[in-house]
Amino acid sequence: MSDTPLQVLTRPFAIEPVTNIMLPDGIFDNAIYGLRIAAHVTNTSGSALTNVTVYLESVGDPGIVPVARTFFFASIPAGAAMLVMWDADFQHAAPGKRLVSFVAKADGYAPRRSIQQIFVSQTRFDSATNTYTCTVEEGTLELSKPQGHLPGKRWGSTGNDGKECRCPPGLGPIVPTGMTLVWTPNPAYAGTHGELPFSDPWWKILAIIIAIIAALVAIIAAALGSGKASFSVGGSFEETDPSVDCCSLEGAGSGQPEFTVAGVASAIASGAIAVACSDIADPFWRGQEATPPAAGELTLAERVVAKWVLPEAPNAGLPYTADISWEYQRFTTGATYQHAVTETQVNIHVAGPVETDTPAVVQAYEPLWIRASFQRDNGNVFRGTELYAFVLFQAPQGLYFVASLTDDGLGFDPGANDGVYAGSLDLKRAHRTLLQYDQKVYGTWRVFVFAQDVNLTKPGTPPEIAAQHIGGMFVASAIEITFDDTLPCPLKAQANIVVV
Repeated sequence: MSDTPLQVLTRPFAIEPVTNIMLPDGIFDNAIYGLRIAAHVTNTSGSALTNVTVYLESVGDPGIVPVARTFFFASIPAGAAMLVMWDADFQHAAPGKRLVSFVAKADGYAPRRSIQQIFVSQTRFDSATNTYTCTVEEGTLELSKPQGHLPGKRWGSTGNDGKECRCPPGLGPIVPTGMTLVWTPNPAYAGTHGELPFSDPWWKILAIIIAIIAALVAIIAAALGSGKASFSVGGSFEETDPSVDCCSLEGAGSGQPEFTVAGVASAIASGAIAVACSDIADPFWRGQEATPPAAGELTLAERVVAKWVLPEAPNAGLPYTADISWEYQRFTTGATYQHAVTETQVNIHVAGPVETDTPAVVQAYEPLWIRASFQRDNGNVFRGTELYAFVLFQAPQGLYFVASLTDDGLGFDPGANDGVYAGSLDLKRAHRTLLQYDQKVYGTWRVFVFAQDVNLTKPGTPPEIAAQHIGGMFVASAIEITFDDTLPCPLKAQANIVVV
């Protein structure tokens, strides 16, 4: 009997379950205890598979404790990739690369094991110095003197128009505009370039991880009442003008606040670091290239001081620019070297419009569904495993429900890998939740879609090439950030469905 033709072909990635967003480049950080291990399991055969089960067999770190769960699929189309997720406790996870084993079984085949790597970092905060430190096996990145555009007054509060801003918990996004980064390699190294974190991403990815963690821990703490984070990240940013204005769910009524909105906004805002510091090669790599040390010297530490200006607010999928000036310093056993650059960088994680298809009217307790296509900037569409996407269904009186959008040919999706991502909401189940908040299913439901790109770099890719591929950047979002608080709050529904 041959092995089941189902495999995890790409690196699993981290999902934060309160906000539902993917962490930058899919990296897991033990500053947040509860994370989801997400993976795409692909049918590599040319025919459909039946009675498929998929489970997580093991994780190569006893400090990572997943919740056992077996997924069942009655049928998986040829070539389809299924998105599966397991909740896991990362409180005691050790920084480094860890192996994760998945097992899949279909009728007529023997079980098949897929082994992939995940990346785990550890972020901590020192309140005495307002300094963040992100640790990986290759060294530590220390972030200090952060600067940024802080949330405007309307974020998380009632505006002059009397409409309640629905962006909990009043923390809002901070758009970074500068910071000091110090990389301390472990161990000190000879030659021009040291080892990249995880032998894969640029050092700036760790800076984005820090920025996201700082935002998410506060959001999670507010969402859960007491928080599930292992440390405080109450650090302060030096404020730079203008302030950030963002969503107000215009037209929304009462209901539970949706922390996904705050998480998405913070992730988009933190993406400014990636744009300013370039996808091609970040200031550390370029600084190293410009300052080769003398023979026999070891590099002990490196520092980048960077500041940038954003002529326009950063938004998902748009080619916004950042005017950046940065200075790199290399400290060796024999000398100090430096290199400085002033330039303009452009967001390359761009995308075209989102096209949606929903029923105009749905009978009560029938499923709500949406199909969405996410265009690239060249007019083609994203397909299959290229995106992690989800949808928010907002009930007529304000309550939110989250569902995944997948291109796997199941449910309301017309075909695997055709560029149409579909998701649905079981109104019967949603009704039970609505009753708890004294809300009803009847009326107009609003639909918001979001998508992050996925790092599909294959194992074995040379580090300096792998580092140029960054995943987890939002390429589509119903939320827009603005620096002009006179503009309408731009949270836009892509579709409406009337339930009768």
